[in-house]
This record gives sequence, structure tokens and C-alpha cells, in this order.
Amino acid sequence: MPIIVHRPMKLIEEMKEEKEIHPFDFTISQACRVDYILAAEDNDYEPGEAKSIRINKVMIPKNTLILISPYGRHGMGQVVSIGEKIAMPVELERSADYALFVAGVGGTVHKNELIGVIMLVPITPHKKKKPQ
Repeated sequence: MPIIVHRPMKLIEEMKEEKEIHPFDFTISQACRVDYILAAEDNDYEPGEAKSIRINKVMIPKNTLILISPYGRHGMGQVVSIGEKIAMPVELERSADYALFVAGVGGTVHKNELIGVIMLVPITPHKKKKPQ
């Protein structure tokens, strides 16, 4: 079954071809933003279980790095990553609608509960010469 994505595949392919995967340098902006990760559904967890949970959509501007706060915000566990179905490069606007939640104890995460915090760090990428 084909997957229909919300991004133009041609644009993604062009970026992939022109970019390859090479390290790049960047400058960090001094102004950062904090955003909250809220559960978009109820989800039951067993102690030690890690599984994805839908979250309220978080918009991520292009050229922005994301740092997940290591300080636990939910009494049951911790968000360890966020994302969307198709990972997008940092040079494009992105969003996240799923999180990986790891439960330290069993219980239920309820819709609209705060489960984590992210910091959005704007960067200015600098083109790096391709290695020869």
C-alpha cells in the first residue's frame, strides 16, 4: 500500500541528492524557545515498557535543533524522543506528532497530560566543503 506524505517527495529527493549526508557547522542563536509535550490520547503502560504515544502536534521551524529536557515531567516515566512518520532534514520545517515514552512504573498516561518539555534552538548552518 503506498504511503501518501504531506511533503513533496520531489523536494525531499532533490535535497537528498544535493546534500548527501555530511557534517555541517552551525552557529547557535542566543534566543531559544521552550514548548510542552502533551499526550493526545490515553495510553496504558507496564513498568519498564517503552512505546509510542500520540502527542499534540509540535511545529518545528526550519534550521532548529530540538533538545528534550532530561528533567522528568510525568510521574510515570520520561519522553526519550519525538518525531513524525517521515524524518525530515533540519533545513525544512518539521513537526512532531508522536513521542516515545518510557514508563518507570505502570499506569496510564491521560490525554492532555504534560509528559515532557522540549527546547527549540535556532541555528544558522554554515556550508562545509565536501570531503575529497
